[in-house]
Amino acid sequence: MDHSAFDAYAFLIKADGKSLFYSGDFRIHGRKTKAFGWFSYNTEQNIDYLLLEGTTVGRVNKPFPTESDIEEEFVNVFKTSKGINLIYTSGQNIDRLVSIYRACKRTGKTLAVDFYIANILKELSDFATIPYPSKNFPEIKVFFPYRLSRMISSKGNEKLLYRFKDYKITKEQIESQFDKTVMIVRPSMLKDLEYIKRLKDGTFIYSMWDGYKKEKTTKEFIGFLIGKGMTEKAIHTSGHADRDALKRMVEVLNPKALVPIHTFEGDEYKKIFTSTKVMRINDNEEVTIG
Repeated sequence: MDHSAFDAYAFLIKADGKSLFYSGDFRIHGRKTKAFGWFSYNTEQNIDYLLLEGTTVGRVNKPFPTESDIEEEFVNVFKTSKGINLIYTSGQNIDRLVSIYRACKRTGKTLAVDFYIANILKELSDFATIPYPSKNFPEIKVFFPYRLSRMISSKGNEKLLYRFKDYKITKEQIESQFDKTVMIVRPSMLKDLEYIKRLKDGTFIYSMWDGYKKEKTTKEFIGFLIGKGMTEKAIHTSGHADRDALKRMVEVLNPKALVPIHTFEGDEYKKIFTSTKVMRINDNEEVTIG
């Protein structure tokens, strides 16, 4: 399935003449839109039960920007920003990291990731064409946050640090080429960023769900960067299906019954899918498929 995280799957389970389809997390506006097209033409139809995720149900009812749209937004910001670009995004949102990398390559920027993200990209590169710090992707450099590096060393996992020593970028190097650097950051790096003097006139890009901004550490982190003279900008699209994509999933599978999962808005399903039976099931409730 097309999803922001790597290797997302849906499952068709069949037994005793009954069929149950679990959607998992999915979308059709990411970098793997062909996956849903293939699925649409090859899956079984008229299944008995569809367990359908609805993470975004209850949010704005309009099509979400595509991951390609997001890439273009990054390109525009990188072209016009007069200072460093700091991006707060999930280290496991692989589609977003690819979008950022592609935007860096198109604008001649260096992409600095911490060694945690570097290790994720390297491991996943064995299964897909994903950029990671190496001779093949010279635009990517590796930053070693003090707090994380100390924790990893104390646990005897120094090999995770040394793996990318040839691609290291220091705080001093970042500062010396601040207008050519795009850096992936998160709140735990606050102390490291305090040592980078040239944050003023830079752009801080928030590329995650807005709900995380309510957390105290995130508030303090963003407040620090704004206080240093950075301009905040939001560039994001959901890793989950919008309403149109949910409807397409139901149209393709044509289930006899629809079960809301992974949502706080299960009661809304009856309003959205008016021609399909909706079954509301509580957590820990057992249901016998008849």
